[in-house]
Amino acid sequence: QARTRVSEASPGAAVFDHKLVPAGAALPGWTPGDIAEIGPRNAPAQVHALLRALRLAPLASVVADHGPEPLAGLLSRMRLPEAAHVQGMSAQDLAEHLRPLPHREYSIASIPEEGHLRLLVRRMSRADGTPGLGSGWLCDHVEPGGTIDLRLRRNPGFHPPSTALPLVLVGNGTGIAGLVAPLRARIAARAHAAWLLFGERSPLHDRFYGEEIRGWLADGVLERVDLAFSRAPADPAYVQDRLSAAGDTLRDWVGRGASILVCGNATGMAPAVDAALAGILGERVRDELRATGRYRRDVY
Repeated sequence: QARTRVSEASPGAAVFDHKLVPAGAALPGWTPGDIAEIGPRNAPAQVHALLRALRLAPLASVVADHGPEPLAGLLSRMRLPEAAHVQGMSAQDLAEHLRPLPHREYSIASIPEEGHLRLLVRRMSRADGTPGLGSGWLCDHVEPGGTIDLRLRRNPGFHPPSTALPLVLVGNGTGIAGLVAPLRARIAARAHAAWLLFGERSPLHDRFYGEEIRGWLADGVLERVDLAFSRAPADPAYVQDRLSAAGDTLRDWVGRGASILVCGNATGMAPAVDAALAGILGERVRDELRATGRYRRDVY
């Protein structure tokens, strides 16, 4: 895997672009809108701190689901217990006591034809300031070139419509990853008539995929782009503000058969965009679009 920070000096948490390739296997296929399920691992420092507290050797061989392996390797992908609760256990007893870490889900920002799987990940923080489980593993702990456990999950509820039809893409933050994959598919199909509305914090530091978006706009893959930055010195706005301001255009696109894909924050952006759509199109039309698959959301 290779990662690049794409939000230097941003007022928000750091965001990284990840490019992943299979380890000794063919690249699997997927459809834009599908999900990457990442198997995270604990920070090495946490694993070794527990081993020191238990006075167990990192290389002690234990037998787990996949056969013999070093204890430290097993601990890296398991829920770490409190040392006091497992004090005195042998390495094998500890191995049998452990439970796997939960997986983490991320939108895929690429298509198989590119030869790699691309993710856009924001480093999240817990209440104590330590990095989140999945984002901490991807953004801090795994070494460049290291191995990441990953499986693909089909997500047909967010698959884009035919490239022959117009497409409106609305999102914020790292949700743009779930929107650029259908755009890349439209490029491969030589399709046009796509409109992107995207919101983030800073116009200077949070233009994810900025060069590519400018190129798609220049090439006509994107017919229109509306950007909203909540902390812009001039004209601060959210993506739902841009959508509401372009109500006449949205009604025209929907009248031409356009579908709407929304990807991003579930608690702020998505309800506000949903309300904006109801205000522009009317609740009946919005609900009809949802019922017929022309209004699809992937929010988190």
